Amino acid sequence: MAVAYITGVCLQQNRLEWTVLRRGKEAWEIADQGSAPLTESAGGAGEVTGAVLKPHMRRWKGRIAAALPTERALLRVALLPSTDAAELRGMAELQADKFSPFPVETMAASAEVLDASESSSLVAMAVVRQDEVESVGRLFQEAGSLPDVVDVAALGWWWVLKTGGRVPAHGSQVFLRVSPGGLDMVAARDGAPLLFRALPPPPAEVDESAARGEWTGECAEEVTDSLTALETEWGGSGPMTLHVFQAASLPAAWAEELKQALGFEAFFTHPLDELPAVSEGVARRQAEPARGLAMDLAPVAWREADATRQNRRRLLKAVTIFLTVWLLGLGVFWTLLVLQRGRLARLQDQVAAMEGPAKEIRRLRAKVLDFAQYADRTYSALECLRMFSAALPPGADLISFVYRKGSTITLRGEADTPDKVYAFIQALEQLALFPEVKSEGISTRNTPQGSRSQFGVTIRLPATGEGEA
Repeated sequence: MAVAYITGVCLQQNRLEWTVLRRGKEAWEIADQGSAPLTESAGGAGEVTGAVLKPHMRRWKGRIAAALPTERALLRVALLPSTDAAELRGMAELQADKFSPFPVETMAASAEVLDASESSSLVAMAVVRQDEVESVGRLFQEAGSLPDVVDVAALGWWWVLKTGGRVPAHGSQVFLRVSPGGLDMVAARDGAPLLFRALPPPPAEVDESAARGEWTGECAEEVTDSLTALETEWGGSGPMTLHVFQAASLPAAWAEELKQALGFEAFFTHPLDELPAVSEGVARRQAEPARGLAMDLAPVAWREADATRQNRRRLLKAVTIFLTVWLLGLGVFWTLLVLQRGRLARLQDQVAAMEGPAKEIRRLRAKVLDFAQYADRTYSALECLRMFSAALPPGADLISFVYRKGSTITLRGEADTPDKVYAFIQALEQLALFPEVKSEGISTRNTPQGSRSQFGVTIRLPATGEGEA
């Protein structure tokens, strides 16, 4: 997963330095950079308590790479006959077992590809006592969090030199970085580093000629020994060029004294502050694309603990999101329920408030209908009898008239012929006053006067309110 911030931290003997990078649109940008002195009572980096780092760790963001001082690690460069990361890792482990002075069970080792051709790789290997790495881990853990990567300061400085265009593509060079916190050396040939090591740091009395002369002699001796070992392992080369990057607080004459002690003819001095900070080099190394073999002295247990911590954070985040969504949904549901209950209660109050007037209206309507029924004589017994009598054809007589108010009228009668019965029923239907006119059938009865057709008709009266416009 891509990170938005990377922090490089350098722990030196008496100084703390950091650089925070922020991912920009096109490149990594410096978001924060600073340094702070470490108190004399704190001693070395391993003796500093987390309280010293804690105020600064609040400013460190993202992936954190802690660089050990070069003097605390033993570095060696070798040309290995492979380009496969897994094979190189195995070869580097065998090489580390050979040159490491520490027992296997008490050392931490790692390696990194510096350069590669089609069939071989130039690999930097580092070994360090395990307790040195653990002391850095305790320091950071006391301050709040373990570092993600443990690097070596010399590799961060080499990145600064290489990317800053300070390393010629041809020839042999010795680069010295001199600061109050230490003295690092890199020997390069044809643009590739072949040796990393730490030299004796400047003494506290560096301004005194005697102390400075003794220190210069020690540095010259170790540089000479290192170059002899380099020539033995890698073969002879042309004349060396010495580049000294020196802090302004150190005597300017020291570089000239060292040059004379070494007997170098090609010699250049540079202000140390014209180069980016080593912590920036450490951070930018982590910002480069992932490599199959990269320097990391952090124990596997740290990575496992970091993975566990990341999984715990993801789980906590997922649970937090789930609970937030659940509580939000529950809140919305409860709010809607309360609103619906409130709306239902208001509607019930409105219904209860209108129930009395509604009952009164129904009662008045029933009275009005009753009055209308009594006042309307259209379907009264006399009016119906008058209409039926008017509709009877000659030769037809009504024998029975049964009137049931608001229900039905039953007629019985007889006629000379069935046609007159049919004519009577048709006349009743044509009145269009009754919902239904139903014939009960026709029967024939013989009398002294002749045969008579008897009939029955049931007429349904409109119900209350039926037939109203």
